[in-house]
Amino acid sequence: MKKLPLILNLVLAIAVIVLYILFFNSKPSKTASEETVGLSGLSAATEGVVFVNIDSVFANYKMYDDVVGDLEKKLNTAEAQLQSQQRTFEKNYNDYMYKAERGLVTRSEAAQIEQNLQQEQQSLMGLQNQLQYNLAEEQQVAQRKVLNSIVEYLKTMEGVEKYQYILGNAFGGNIWYANQSLDITRKVIDGLNANYEKTLKDESKKK
Repeated sequence: MKKLPLILNLVLAIAVIVLYILFFNSKPSKTASEETVGLSGLSAATEGVVFVNIDSVFANYKMYDDVVGDLEKKLNTAEAQLQSQQRTFEKNYNDYMYKAERGLVTRSEAAQIEQNLQQEQQSLMGLQNQLQYNLAEEQQVAQRKVLNSIVEYLKTMEGVEKYQYILGNAFGGNIWYANQSLDITRKVIDGLNANYEKTLKDESKKK
């Protein structure tokens, strides 16, 4: 029997970069003084365009670490469950082969044992498929929770920082170069972790 395929690489996929490209419609109108400052060489950050390094966000976001750890535990539990049943099946199969090769079972007994083994094999395959499905669903939900928490936090920066665009930068992504003065990655990471720690404390108080 095949082992449970490791369908989870346990790294939340950065599948759609565009999820990190947020456009806020409430762009404030410029005052005359702001236009003058802009002409004098003020960075694009004051125009509301900044970026975050996606890889760094995931590498330093505590919620991401906790989610990955939880998925690893569930994967290990699923593998242990499957391997336990697999060992039982292999033991029963080997025991049958030993007896059959030495003529220690009748034909009717052999037929019944083979039928039982087929049912065990089908049950094992069904368990494998179910565990794969459950783990894939767990991964998708966890991924969405992490992505949603990041996006929701970035939205809050509109009112405070007056950002109009927050672009997501990743190696090999759509942004080939960006001035480092526009990088707000550290600010985003610190804010995300502060919010997450507060959420954990609030949940702990409720228990």
